[in-house]
Amino acid sequence: MKMMNFRILCIGISTLGLLLSCATDDAIPISDDRVSFGEPSETKDYMLFTRSGSSPNGFITGFDTFPSGELDIPNIETTLAFPAISGGVAFRNYVVNQQKLFGGAGYQRVTLNENKIPVAGSIIETFRGGSSVAFLNDSIGYYSDFNTLNIQIFNPSTFKRTGEIDMSQAFIIPENASNQYSDIIVRGNRLFSCLYTGLGFPPFAYRSDVGSIVGVVDTDSNTYIKDIFKEDSKYPGQPFLRYSSNVIDEDGTLYLATQGGLTFDSDTPTPGKIVKIPSGSDDFDPEYEFVPQDQVSTSTAITKINAGFLYVGNGIGYTNILMEEPVSGSDLVNRPLMRWAKIDLINQTAVLVERVPRNVGLTSGMAYNYRDKVQLVVYNPEENISAIYETDPSSTTAEMVFNAASGGIIYGFYELEETEK
Repeated sequence: MKMMNFRILCIGISTLGLLLSCATDDAIPISDDRVSFGEPSETKDYMLFTRSGSSPNGFITGFDTFPSGELDIPNIETTLAFPAISGGVAFRNYVVNQQKLFGGAGYQRVTLNENKIPVAGSIIETFRGGSSVAFLNDSIGYYSDFNTLNIQIFNPSTFKRTGEIDMSQAFIIPENASNQYSDIIVRGNRLFSCLYTGLGFPPFAYRSDVGSIVGVVDTDSNTYIKDIFKEDSKYPGQPFLRYSSNVIDEDGTLYLATQGGLTFDSDTPTPGKIVKIPSGSDDFDPEYEFVPQDQVSTSTAITKINAGFLYVGNGIGYTNILMEEPVSGSDLVNRPLMRWAKIDLINQTAVLVERVPRNVGLTSGMAYNYRDKVQLVVYNPEENISAIYETDPSSTTAEMVFNAASGGIIYGFYELEETEK
């Protein structure tokens, strides 16, 4: 069957809001004052990011307890509106928004005050934006800046840039207009930086003749080691800063969900698959390639895409799979064509999570692991659903916990250390 030739739009959606500019600082000597993580707080606050489906405008809402029910987001006392909601990653008692909340390239810290009202905090400037933040410990974090291939270093406590890692020897595809790190993952004393490469800026579609490309960095010395490659695969990470979840198992094996989708130069699609970098290794496992969609017989889609990935333990993870072939590229970001699946990464099996409706996986493919449960984000505009469904890892069914459709699309849901009252 001849495949249609359209662009996968998920990267464009996650990066369009990042393309405003402020110059990056010159390199600064790197401090090595590392400290270990302290004990996390037992009591939690929650922060919800919601956003319009047609603009970056949106809301941030603070909660003292885990929210439930039908949420009237605009009229909640702890809701604030901002013109540039992108969502982010949580660390300690704050969330990092992947652009300035009032517009412009950069990363901005958001906290909750004692009344659980969001507070716009410190900013790290970038030139053309960025899409990934990762934390080594309380004093060292990393982020991408699309103006440079070098990985930037900052202090999570002060939210100030402190240096950069020289990636000038890292692999790029020179004929592509864009070569940028769109996902950064820290595992022990290694940092894995997933290269997104494409013909334009932003790179709406991944284009690489060598498959997936990951740069490996030694975090003890903050130096580049090498690049590793996985043939017959596309982008090997989650290109959403707002999607922050565990991808490393108990033994230290790193799982990466590759983008998948259609190719540009042939009628043969590149399937979305799960690949892995074993514990103690700096290379892909050449024998491991898991395509969850192949394990769900009710999927009629020829195109195979992974949208979102979360590892929860005992070999179990979650991802969205495509249930129906899209007619156009816009279908992938506008129509609910995907379903959440529970996947067994060891036995390479998959089963749909029941009682969860179809969702627009490339727009809201996020999952979280709070309260010893799994929270699945579902955006279904046809049914006016923008909700969190919750499941137990031992189960294959889920129930809606809250619906936030009045606020738009859920762009992030975060558990934080409690702000003192």
